[in-house]
Amino acid sequence: MSRKPLSASIAALAAASLLLAGCSGDDSSGGDAGASKEPSASGSASEPTGTPEGGSTGELTPENFQQAILDAQRAAGSYRGKATTATGPVTSELEAEVVFEGDKPLAHAKTTANSPQAIETVTAAGVVYLKSDGLGIPADKWLKIDPADPANQGNPLAALAAASDPETAVRAMGDLQSLDVVGEEKVEGVDTTRYRAVAGTENFAEALGLPAEATASLPETIPFDVWLDEDNRPVKYEYEVAAAGTTSKATQTYYDYGADVEVTVPDDADTVPLSDVKLGG
Repeated sequence: MSRKPLSASIAALAAASLLLAGCSGDDSSGGDAGASKEPSASGSASEPTGTPEGGSTGELTPENFQQAILDAQRAAGSYRGKATTATGPVTSELEAEVVFEGDKPLAHAKTTANSPQAIETVTAAGVVYLKSDGLGIPADKWLKIDPADPANQGNPLAALAAASDPETAVRAMGDLQSLDVVGEEKVEGVDTTRYRAVAGTENFAEALGLPAEATASLPETIPFDVWLDEDNRPVKYEYEVAAAGTTSKATQTYYDYGADVEVTVPDDADTVPLSDVKLGG
C-alpha cells in the first residue's frame, strides 16, 4: 500500500473521529439541522435546579456541562447528523447516525460526494470498521481497527480509531476552564441556547489521541461554541483552531433525535485486521 493513500485515509478517519462525536453538533456549514422528530426526555446528569439564563433546563456549569450533554443524548436513544471539517484547503463532509444500546453508542458514518476521499465507518464497542480507497484490501472488505489489540500498538490508524467513539468530542472538552451563555438563538427552526466553552488543550489532545508533536503546536486553550436545545441536547457545535500555520474548523449539527436508526456491524468474515495492513511501501 502506498504511503499517500494511507495518509489520506488517516486524515479522513481523523475527520470522522471529530464529526461522529457527541457534542460536535452534526452540521456542515449551512447544514440541515432540525428539531428532533421524536422528542424524548432530557436525561441530564444532574437534577434540574431551575432555568439558567438562555432557557436550557438544568443548571449547567463547567463541571457538569460535558456529562449533562452525554446523558441527554443517551436519553434520546438515537440521532443523525451532518458535519463539515476544513483543514487548510481540504474540506470533508460527513453524514452520521448513532443509536444507543444501553449507554453504549453504535455509529455509522459516510462521507458525501463533496468530500475529497470516500470513507465509511462503523464504530461499535470501541472497534472501528473502515472502508476507503487506498487501504490495500479487497473493496468488499472492512478494515477492522481494534485499539485494544496488542498487535495494533503504535499503528497511527489505531490511535485515531480510539478517538472515534461517537462521544469523543464531548469528552474532549473535559473539565472546562470556563462556560458562558452567549444567548438564545434559533438554529434551523430549533430554539437553542448558545454557549461558549473553553477547554484546555491537554484534555482535547488526549481524548482525540493526538501525537505529542501535534499537541505541541496547539494553543493553550480551545474555545467551542455549542448550541443546546431545551433538553440539553446539542443542535450545533463548532470550533476553530490554528496550529503549525494551518487553521482547522469543524461545524456540525444534530437532528432526528429519537429516530429509528439501525447500524449493522460487519461480520468478522468480511473484515481484515489492521495488523495485516503494512505502512509505507
